[in-house]
Amino acid sequence: MESPRNPFVPAPEVVEEEDPMEEDPILGARESIRGPQNLQQRLADAPVPDEEPAAPVDVSQATLWLVGASGGVGTSTLAGLCSESIVDAAVQEPEWAGRALLVCSTSASSLESAAQLARKSATGQLPYELVGLVIVHDRPKNRITKPTLAFARSVARMFPVAMTVPYESSWREVGTTPIPSSTRLKSVLRRIEKIAQTGH
Repeated sequence: MESPRNPFVPAPEVVEEEDPMEEDPILGARESIRGPQNLQQRLADAPVPDEEPAAPVDVSQATLWLVGASGGVGTSTLAGLCSESIVDAAVQEPEWAGRALLVCSTSASSLESAAQLARKSATGQLPYELVGLVIVHDRPKNRITKPTLAFARSVARMFPVAMTVPYESSWREVGTTPIPSSTRLKSVLRRIEKIAQTGH
């Protein structure tokens, strides 16, 4: 039987122990790391040269814009693999009534954003015409769940044409220049060029 607690002595605080922190390949078992003293001053002493602004795009009837449904979906990579008539909308906004391909990833938020933009395009709320969708796999195909695949298919059907770009792990490595290695990607790039030239 427990002895009664003295009401004048505060009860000891019970602290729940957390599980040990899992190893991180960059930080190891540490939660964070600190940079050197006066880091900002050191960086300021060796400033990064200013980037030259991108040259304006020569817009023609064959210009096709790649618009990202969300950030980091690969519009600049895809544009870099295509001809100059395929323009990354992050570099220069699409012209009024210009033709655009929407690019999204297989993440839930990017697919949902693509669905919302399809609805806006259908009701004339976008300043450009969405002529198709490119879904870029952001992880290996065996790691995408069935509900996500089903949702991706339903979003794909909201567009006149929809294509997929397979997951390319090598593109994520430092110093790697993306090249079209898979047959599917080469086919998608040809289709993008055809859409730019013929409209479909």
